[in-house]
Amino acid sequence: MSPKLIQNDNSCRTETVPGFPVAFTSYGLGSTYCAKMEIHLPGAGARLAAAADITREAVEDKVLPVARRRGRFRTS
Repeated sequence: MSPKLIQNDNSCRTETVPGFPVAFTSYGLGSTYCAKMEIHLPGAGARLAAAADITREAVEDKVLPVARRRGRFRTS
C-alpha cells in the first residue's frame, strides 16, 4: 500500500500581475512543494503557471516569472 500524501504548509495570496489580480497558491506534498497562479476574477480562473520543486522558494521562483510573461499578452 502506498503511503498517504498529506498536503501541508499551505499559502494563498492575491497579487497583481501586469494589470489584473492573480491567486497564488503553494503547498507542500510529501517532500515536494507545488505552486500555481490563476487569474483571480469571477468566472475566469485560467491557470497562468504551475510548477513543483523541493522548496517553497524554488517553486515560487519558477511560477512568478512565467505568470508575469503570460500576463503581458492579454487581449482587451
